[in-house]
Amino acid sequence: MSSRVDSKALLNFDRDLPVTPEDVDALRRLRAEVPSWFSLDWQTLQDLVGPDALDRRPLARDAWAPFSLE
Repeated sequence: MSSRVDSKALLNFDRDLPVTPEDVDALRRLRAEVPSWFSLDWQTLQDLVGPDALDRRPLARDAWAPFSLE
């Protein structure tokens, strides 16, 4: 079985994403329409994650042992 599409041309190996002209257009449109997380104020973020976010998904667990990369 052979394909007429060059699969290497549809991949951007720097980002490991399929890249077609339609993908690029969609990403550009989303970047223009969707606000960045960095532009949101703390009240909006709090509304998004909710008051019990750390209770639902803690940053660390007591059972985790400390480690060092040295």
